[in-house]
Amino acid sequence: MRNFPRTVWAFLLRDFQTETSYRLAFLLSAIGLFVSATVWYFMARFITGASDPARLASQTGGLDYYSFALVGLMVNRFLDVSLHSFSSSIRSEQATGTLEAMLVTPAKLGHLVLASSAYSYGYAGLQAAAYLVFGVLVFGVRLELGSLVGAVLAVVLTSLALSGIGVLSAGFVLYFKRGNPLDFVITSLSLLFGNVIIPQQALPAQISWISKLVPVYYANNAVRGALLQGRDLATLAPDLLALLVFSAVLVPLGLFGARIAVRRAKQEGSLIQY
Repeated sequence: MRNFPRTVWAFLLRDFQTETSYRLAFLLSAIGLFVSATVWYFMARFITGASDPARLASQTGGLDYYSFALVGLMVNRFLDVSLHSFSSSIRSEQATGTLEAMLVTPAKLGHLVLASSAYSYGYAGLQAAAYLVFGVLVFGVRLELGSLVGAVLAVVLTSLALSGIGVLSAGFVLYFKRGNPLDFVITSLSLLFGNVIIPQQALPAQISWISKLVPVYYANNAVRGALLQGRDLATLAPDLLALLVFSAVLVPLGLFGARIAVRRAKQEGSLIQY
């Protein structure tokens, strides 16, 4: 475990140097985030104007729809990274021929897989912060800060829980040499049932219970509560506990699947094929 911070730092330094060599990408990314925030601002005005404002407020926990959706988009950035960054990193290492060299180093497989996405998570954090800054300074989102520690914990635990699925996807790429088809299903289910842009209370009663099986649902509840509803850490505890349970189940499952994939690929001599 002592070598894990060094492994993370090595990947962070490598990926930072790679990304900063494409300076225009940073500018275009910032413009893209602003455009996205703007689109959702006018979409929120349309949705509010086309619906019963009182009913909509009851479905969003008393929040205006734009604030509700903005936090959902922030949390969704970590969903995207958790599901796709691990497999993308493995695919890139396969294509450049560095995967086998990495796997024969003293670093553990779990450390390599988790550290490979450290930069992506850090960048997702910057993007989420940019969404919030745009929302507050440009579009008038009103913050009612509760527990910032609770908000950070919710994001960390969500990323940890979903990284289990992402690591499993990386194992799928290692063995089958193609992306995990379940990623699209999980992303779609999270958008529909994760309280991201569709309030859980707006769903039909027959299917709304599915939200309780989606980690992002609890993350959005906690982050909205901490940033927009003034909820303290004790009030956020049930959502954080649910995320902790998801993490305890999904992370070991993902690492176990990745180990099996690497073992099988080594046995078949297909580890560096892509």
